[in-house]
Amino acid sequence: MTKTRLTDRALQEHLPDWGVLVLESHHSPQFTMDWREHSFLKLVYVLRGRGVLEFQDRVHHFNSGDLLIVPPRVANRITDAPDAASSLYIGCVDPRLFDFDDQLIGRLRSGLVAANPYFSNRVATQLRRMRHQQASTDPTRPIAMVAAALRIIEWVLQLEQVSARSDHSRGRRHNDREIMEDYVARLATEFYEASTIDAAAASLGLTRRVFTKLFQEVTGSTWLTHVRRLAINHAKHQLAQTNLSITSVAFECGFNDLSTFYRQFKSQVGVSPKSYRQSISAE
Repeated sequence: MTKTRLTDRALQEHLPDWGVLVLESHHSPQFTMDWREHSFLKLVYVLRGRGVLEFQDRVHHFNSGDLLIVPPRVANRITDAPDAASSLYIGCVDPRLFDFDDQLIGRLRSGLVAANPYFSNRVATQLRRMRHQQASTDPTRPIAMVAAALRIIEWVLQLEQVSARSDHSRGRRHNDREIMEDYVARLATEFYEASTIDAAAASLGLTRRVFTKLFQEVTGSTWLTHVRRLAINHAKHQLAQTNLSITSVAFECGFNDLSTFYRQFKSQVGVSPKSYRQSISAE
């Protein structure tokens, strides 16, 4: 078993040519960090511990599961709580990757992201995957790292949109329904990330009962039925338009169990994935 290596000082951040770096920093009880200013955007996910992220004009208290946003060229430092040394994932992103949208960084709120368990789990999983990609010798490593970093930023922006809409609509009777309508619209392209109804409800800040009721009202269907219908429709497209293996199609559509994919596909389409592909090819 590999022993976790603890650090007393903040790690040095040297970005590769493609502009994305992920560090894993486990603080010792003696950890200290001097004020630091960097040229890149920094995304800090708190694996464990608690403490404060300091800017010159304000302080943000953080706990396990929080995500911190540190903009480029802003002095900052992290101080751990005396009894809770932190472990962090630190994602560093070169602003040159945002040249297609010079307003993007400005739309990110600096400091603590008001997150939820579903969002936090997605970010942690993505950063963990990026750490593995970074250590690989795969020639696609640069583009995989850049794509993953941009995806996290997309999630942050989406979360902030939902939060802003919720703040604006607070006290209005149809606030929760608007949030659900937005979720259903996003689900059309994010169905493969759907895990459980409890996680989906938590991601919107709704109870399972309210989530279930609103989802039925908006879609006319249960959550699981709707998600599986979206997945099978996408599978039909991939089987007809690509040469991907049936196993690859199943995985892309969010099915980790091939037998479940076959069962769901035949239930909705009436034939097996293989028979469907053959019938399309014969047309």
